[in-house]
Amino acid sequence: MKEHEVVIVLNPGSTSTKFGLYNRQGPVFVKTVRHTAEDLNRFGLVTEQLNFRYKMVFPVLKKEIKARDLVVVGVVGRGGIVRPVEGGTYLVNEAFLEDARSCRYGNHASNLGTLLADRFRREYGLQTCYTVDPVSVDNMWDKARVSGHPDIVRVCRGHPLNVKRTARIIAEEIGKKPEECRFVVAHLGGGFSVTAVENGMIRDVNDALLGMGPFSPNRAGALPLRGVMKMCYTMTEEEVTRILSRESGLLAYLGTDDLREVLKMLDDGDKKAGLVYEAFVYQIAKEIGATFAALHSEADGIIVTGGIVCSERFVHDLKAYVGRLAPFFSVPGEYEMEALAEGAFRVIDGEEVAKDY
Repeated sequence: MKEHEVVIVLNPGSTSTKFGLYNRQGPVFVKTVRHTAEDLNRFGLVTEQLNFRYKMVFPVLKKEIKARDLVVVGVVGRGGIVRPVEGGTYLVNEAFLEDARSCRYGNHASNLGTLLADRFRREYGLQTCYTVDPVSVDNMWDKARVSGHPDIVRVCRGHPLNVKRTARIIAEEIGKKPEECRFVVAHLGGGFSVTAVENGMIRDVNDALLGMGPFSPNRAGALPLRGVMKMCYTMTEEEVTRILSRESGLLAYLGTDDLREVLKMLDDGDKKAGLVYEAFVYQIAKEIGATFAALHSEADGIIVTGGIVCSERFVHDLKAYVGRLAPFFSVPGEYEMEALAEGAFRVIDGEEVAKDY
């Protein structure tokens, strides 16, 4: 009977909603629905998309659950930008939902995860729903919060789900417990977060949305202050936010945020593409090197993960910079869905006590 017990897993992204059914062994059904800019631009706050996304997901899951004769024992959604919290699995209470719904800490698609989970929880008559390692997981060293001006504090915002799951995979591979390891983990997807992971906790990270670090496929990363100041004096806050978080990086330089297209341009002899790609790899390598130094230049491994890592050419070029610092591990893709499902089952099966928000 236990193999028929599943948790519903919900992982909303900026242009897609990934959802699925997982039992204790792994995925039973997984699907991704893409959303066009035209679909999403009619909404203000990202959480106003709740009904739109729910109506696209619910009929599909309902049909699969019935067809496979499954029993829903839990619902888990990606945790969004809420107040800083420790890592772990959380019960989703009204305070969590309100912080996610209001977007008071950040307007990001991940805020929809727990709102969707709560909607499904009620649909299936469950007492509660869960989230695991929200975007705002914060175990940063205090020294890492200091920026350079007291009115500006560095925040811990990245991809903790995939970072911590990947660190667990590599720890097991080298025969150690995550709590015994030090890693530099670079999540390289639409956004980049290069993290210092010590004893299973994220101790430092570039703010992956509007913080520091290398430029990504469509985000600016760290920029010279004088240029940022000029933008702020000549544009509205809304315009600057849009440009730096969605219209920068590879997209701004080359008109595409797809690394495969960039590499094709390079192979076709495009010198500008060659320079931008070289800078792309170089900036990521510099951030990894700085994070390695933050761990006193002692690490069990440097781990690269995320969609960008699916490019063997990119991994080869990056490894040429950082491969001699520590053992180098490549884990293409991301494991956020698995991390969410595993966290929920650990609580359901009594292996872990869910935290209160």
